[in-house]
Amino acid sequence: MVQPRAVFRWILRFGLALTCGRLEAAEALAPPEFSPAERAAIGGAFAPILVFHPLEHYFPTSSMLSLSAADGTEPSRPGLEVWSLRVDSYRALSLAAKLQRAALGYRVFTRADRDGPMQVVVEYWCYYVYNEFTVRGTWLPYRVRDNHPHDLERLYLILSPTGAAHDTGGVRDEAWARAAFRIQSVVANAHDGSIPPNRYDVSDGHALTPPLTMLVERGSHAMAPDIDRDGRFTPGIDSTAAPKLQWGIRDTGATGSRYRDSFMDDRDASASRLCGPTEEFQAEMAGCLRYALYPADHLQSWFQGFELSPRDRHDVLGRSPWLVRTFGDVRIENLMVPPDPPDGSVLDAMVRRRIRGTRGFVTGLTAAGRSPAIIVGKRYFWNMGPRRAPDIAAEGVALFSVGRRPQAEGTLWGSYTFDAITNLVFGAGWFSARGVADIAAGSDLRVGRFTVRPTWRVRERMFNARITTTF
Repeated sequence: MVQPRAVFRWILRFGLALTCGRLEAAEALAPPEFSPAERAAIGGAFAPILVFHPLEHYFPTSSMLSLSAADGTEPSRPGLEVWSLRVDSYRALSLAAKLQRAALGYRVFTRADRDGPMQVVVEYWCYYVYNEFTVRGTWLPYRVRDNHPHDLERLYLILSPTGAAHDTGGVRDEAWARAAFRIQSVVANAHDGSIPPNRYDVSDGHALTPPLTMLVERGSHAMAPDIDRDGRFTPGIDSTAAPKLQWGIRDTGATGSRYRDSFMDDRDASASRLCGPTEEFQAEMAGCLRYALYPADHLQSWFQGFELSPRDRHDVLGRSPWLVRTFGDVRIENLMVPPDPPDGSVLDAMVRRRIRGTRGFVTGLTAAGRSPAIIVGKRYFWNMGPRRAPDIAAEGVALFSVGRRPQAEGTLWGSYTFDAITNLVFGAGWFSARGVADIAAGSDLRVGRFTVRPTWRVRERMFNARITTTF
């Protein structure tokens, strides 16, 4: 006869063994932690060369740097000037003084999962006191100023360990970092919203030797690799990812889907160059001024230590205008001191931007006949590989309006990228209002987080327009 106590002891032992096994497996999968000295060595070893437009007015600096001290008025809390004073103080500096204050923040963290090898990610924060840019339409002759205080652009270098990763000899300096890790991918922020980043993936059998050269867009500070170091961005050479929209560097603010050489100006000898603090690469850094590196992990704790009131935060960080808060993707309040942890979440969102805002639950407003209606439904989206092939979108929505019976629509669309904010759509669907299937064509105009879609139904000869958001 089996004793209950024996069964209980067996279950307890089995549970403890299973738990310990899971803990050991988790420990085996857990990525290693770097010391502050090791993170500093990795950040310095891979610090990039930044090449700016000859007419650039703003250069990266530290959020913690006091700028008003340049005119003799040292603030009581260094680095926390009112944003307007911060911008005015920076504008008053000479070019040499601006370059002297250049600085980049860095974070180093590891990522590992069950399906892939361990990765080391080096994240560089390029903070600018002001963004000064004008977006110019292609098919519509519009111009929109994108000027705002604070600007943050991120550069990610994804590293993979080499055979020398564990052969340290007890020294953890920049030479160790360059020997222990190789560059696997470069992901440079272009613009927030739906703009994909500029990306370069290193193929097997090839290697990128640091320091990398990064081109910086005039005014808005988008970044792109310059792999061949010819002073220009060339798709296919300076990038390996081939999204439907390749942003690259667009000093002119053009939004066309097809990248053209005329979008950027040459970075010749008159361009301003900033290099990392390392002393090892003298040849590559000839005529290059050095920027400072500071650990960005300290920035958040430094800012939180002031315990600012809501009014003080508003004065220091600024606030996005209501129109930008409603339709835009950028929050000015998060640019001076980003709140995200060093876990790669922003990197993942950046890489997924090609599909951001195009699949999920849909809600919005439309005109159903002569009555406005609320839209609720689901949208699916598939990115098609060939560059010239349209993407595919499918939608199923319900429409609710006062005094009318609920209606339903099911549509299948081909979506062709026309420029940075516009997709041309064509397809067919079934519309319950008249119980008919019809062919339709129109456009998706992205306005921040919202999409405006005017369409024409061929069979019914009906024009329809709606504004929706996807989440």
